Amino acid sequence: AQRNGLAEVSPVVCDIAQPDRLAFPLRRGVVWRRWRHELGDEDLLPGIASLFNGALFTAAAIDAVGVPDLRLFVRGDEVEVHRRLVRSGLPFGTCLQTAYLHPDGADEFKPILGGRMHTQYPDNDTKRFFTYRNRGYLLSQPGLRRLLPQEWVRFGWYFLITRRDLAGLREWIRLRRLGREERFERP
Repeated sequence: AQRNGLAEVSPVVCDIAQPDRLAFPLRRGVVWRRWRHELGDEDLLPGIASLFNGALFTAAAIDAVGVPDLRLFVRGDEVEVHRRLVRSGLPFGTCLQTAYLHPDGADEFKPILGGRMHTQYPDNDTKRFFTYRNRGYLLSQPGLRRLLPQEWVRFGWYFLITRRDLAGLREWIRLRRLGREERFERP
């Protein structure tokens, strides 16, 4: 962090059961990186960070971006802080020489369109509730609104084409609306 003048630095987040594999696949363009060696042999991935998994922030970064929004706790809070970090203009990145071991999280990400895109479909109703509600809030925020058309295409495709689940699409829309309207009650 000091050598590169970073306000925040994160380790690579690797699967605890298979430390050479990433716990969360990283997409660069339309190419997915699932293995640590696919990230390159440089010391740093600038502008990439997996927050709250061993991330280090300077005091100035916390002053600039604030603390996590507790209403989003567990599902999406790191996306909100990342959004603020990007909008602050502060430099950040991932140090490729360090790793944080985490249970594999890739199972939630379901491929569509031959693996060129994905959707997030957690394995239980509670995780889906918080994930989709919080995404509704996040994608209504400045800096993320541009992703809305892609979101509708991805989840529409997933629920209607891949799963053939109209009720699932309706529930996704309902939960998104709760978040967009900042209705953070519990299920």
